[in-house]
Amino acid sequence: TSAVRAVGRRSRRVFDIFVAEVPWTVSSKELKEYFSQFGAVQRCQLPFDKDTGFHRRYCWIKFSTPQDVQNVLQKDSHILEGAKLTLRQQSYRRRSQRKNPSE
Repeated sequence: TSAVRAVGRRSRRVFDIFVAEVPWTVSSKELKEYFSQFGAVQRCQLPFDKDTGFHRRYCWIKFSTPQDVQNVLQKDSHILEGAKLTLRQQSYRRRSQRKNPSE
């Protein structure tokens, strides 16, 4: 039963790594290319601000395997276009229904 629980846990974790301090000039394609050196990137989500048209300087990266995530986290610093990225490993989130009208 622990294997079944592990699979359930994995499916709930939408993204593996949260990346902050992303330079304005970096696109989601460039982020995906950069992080693919550590493993297979399944998805890169770089949210944009509708008002400014710029991205919000953070993104989420989803890798294919936990080993890919470890490869990223083992590197001391990640620098894109001269800016040091801040990485944080995501614990799985249960707040998938955040479309709360009161927010």
